[in-house]
Amino acid sequence: MPAAAAAAAELPSDPGRFFAILPIGIAVRDGTSRDPSPSASAEPVFRSRAMAVVMRLVERVSAAPRITVLVDGESGVGKEVVARAIHQRSAPRQPFVALNCAALPEGLLEAELFGHEPGAFTGACPKGRPGLLEAAGAGTLLLDEIGELPLALQARLLRVLQERSFRRLGSHVDQALQARVVACTNRDLEAEVGRGAFREDLYYRLNVMRIRVPALRERREDIEPLIEHFCLRICSETGLPAPAFGEQDLQRLREAPWRGNVRELSNAIERAVLMGPQAALPASAGPPTAGAPTTADTLSTLGEEALSIEAMERTLIRHVLGRTAGNRARAARVLGVDRTTLYSKLRRYQIA
Repeated sequence: MPAAAAAAAELPSDPGRFFAILPIGIAVRDGTSRDPSPSASAEPVFRSRAMAVVMRLVERVSAAPRITVLVDGESGVGKEVVARAIHQRSAPRQPFVALNCAALPEGLLEAELFGHEPGAFTGACPKGRPGLLEAAGAGTLLLDEIGELPLALQARLLRVLQERSFRRLGSHVDQALQARVVACTNRDLEAEVGRGAFREDLYYRLNVMRIRVPALRERREDIEPLIEHFCLRICSETGLPAPAFGEQDLQRLREAPWRGNVRELSNAIERAVLMGPQAALPASAGPPTAGAPTTADTLSTLGEEALSIEAMERTLIRHVLGRTAGNRARAARVLGVDRTTLYSKLRRYQIA
């Protein structure tokens, strides 16, 4: 029987009887209570049976610290949160080290992963440098976006996992691998193997235990607990009051497609806290809430001199910066632009 099916079979009809689930859906261990504060965000937030199955697998895996785990699912579903939950249950006092395999070119990626001896290559640190395989110690090494790992590095990683040892670049001395390796991907690795973009032997070596994190649309029971959780966290960070979502607002949020999954929902709630709930609701989730002010209503209250695109853009940027207490990174996220674009507009409109 597959691991996920076995875990599901062991669950009671009410997942809350297996995990202690707080009103906002934060799973806690050993039946103890826990304050739903921002510090609790390391634990997955859920109320659905689908995520209870995932967490049952997490509990099983945590008992075997050397087992390699493959966590897959769509972008934004919370794969790293699941990886951290595995770490917290198996080696909480050890390092948790993450490497995004898509973020660095192949040469730098290899040096970052394996480390290097002095003079191992041009530009190497004169004193040498430990890699992440070494830095993770007896903790957890998360290889995010493992499907982006170049084929040459896939061969080296395969040997590391097989032999449980590695060498720094330029060294002839083997070091034991103590860390658990967790790999995350939003790709179908079986399909990647079929087209020759991913090594079949590495796939099977990583796929000792596979945990699929379901998309948010497959676990809509989790949407309200997540909304409450994000409101608590963001309001605590910003000092702003929580938005008052009406039943129609909540219904639109429940029915939205959430192609960006939990990450998209988090961004929507952050916008709601900073700008009001109507700014957060996806247009594809249904008609606006009755009585909500529309763009036409807002424009009708402005004078003609304020109707230019530049004037409205300047006003919006100032408003968002005020709501974010001048935090430009957060303002850029709310406005849906990158920071470079925001900085350019700040210079253009001479906004301090």
